[in-house]
Amino acid sequence: MEITSFILGVLAVIGILMVVMASVNYMTTKVLKKDIDNLNISANHAFEDIYRQLENTQQKLYSRIDEVEQNVVRHTDSRVDKLESKVYKDFDIYGQQGKPY
Repeated sequence: MEITSFILGVLAVIGILMVVMASVNYMTTKVLKKDIDNLNISANHAFEDIYRQLENTQQKLYSRIDEVEQNVVRHTDSRVDKLESKVYKDFDIYGQQGKPY
């Protein structure tokens, strides 16, 4: 009877240890899952911020390109007007030469 009591006692201790280890593993897994979820949420927020910054930068770039394009067109138009006025000044429309070359 002593051996049976001893074996049952050892099995009871082993069973209790297994239950304790299972609950510790469950709690650890639960905490890790929560940490992973928080990490995913943080990563999503970071990606959204990056995409927002990228869109802002892209909009600024497009507006700057439009501004430079308008400046180039204005400058070119001004130069063409000056050239046209010089050509009309140097040469008469009716075929009379204004300046001898």
